[in-house]
Amino acid sequence: MKIRFGVSIVFACLALLPAVSTQAAEVRDELAQIVRLMGYGGGIHNFKNYVLRDREEYSSAARADFARILDVIAGLERGDELNAAEQQALKAVKTVVESYATTLDWIADLRKKEWRIEDIDRVVIIDDTTAVQGLDTLRARWTWTDLEEIEFQFGYGKAIHNFKNYVLRGREKYHTEALQNLLAVESLVANLHGQPELTNPQTAAQKLVTAKGAVDPTDTVAFDKAVQEITHLFREDRAALENVERTARAYRDHLGLIERLIGMQRSVRQIDLAVKINDGPAKAGLVHLRGQSADITALRSKP
Repeated sequence: MKIRFGVSIVFACLALLPAVSTQAAEVRDELAQIVRLMGYGGGIHNFKNYVLRDREEYSSAARADFARILDVIAGLERGDELNAAEQQALKAVKTVVESYATTLDWIADLRKKEWRIEDIDRVVIIDDTTAVQGLDTLRARWTWTDLEEIEFQFGYGKAIHNFKNYVLRGREKYHTEALQNLLAVESLVANLHGQPELTNPQTAAQKLVTAKGAVDPTDTVAFDKAVQEITHLFREDRAALENVERTARAYRDHLGLIERLIGMQRSVRQIDLAVKINDGPAKAGLVHLRGQSADITALRSKP
């Protein structure tokens, strides 16, 4: 069986926490899942794209994301791990998610009436304040890895949310907040890029194979093969992280373009067409890195 190492080792080291109960660990994982489902490539991303673009795929994706979030929330509600303040915060998140889910049909009806994008956005606007604060409350007692922080800063109430709102509404506050969020993502990515597994993958792989002791170092063929395999995995991790970095930088660069197009009095539709970004590589990169992170417990327990 091929052993997976990669940048997940870095994430795991950053995520070392005091011993907690299995139930508490599950709650933490479920909160991380809510952040992902609500954020970049998830519910709010698909919802805003549906407002901007007349494509049913965005509505279907958003509906599925919101349904999954509500399922996760239902599981948390059945447990007894959350304190009173966290339960109230979870309720606030649930209420806003339900509002987004029911609003999808309203958008479809308004589009059939040939409403402009700007007017649709104006009437279906949802106050995210309580849900954003609720997520902050729910996340407050945990320590989060750099990867989880990247997903958080990219997502709901943060970069992609503010970026789409800037396209839709042209308000300077969305430009400012999106810029701050994207710079935070880039800073977190830079931290990970500085790890030896990514700066010098072959040397790091040699050290790791030696430390694991799973291969006899005198068997040069087997040792070199193990080093090559792990070096390849480290390079895959680096490529995935670079895709996330490029996408964050593209969004940041496009903020200036949005500002110029607003000054030229371009319509929301025209602005959206001009600043569309291919999210595929970044979303795939995050999935790859998250998969690496999920494997680490078993890996570190191997002799």
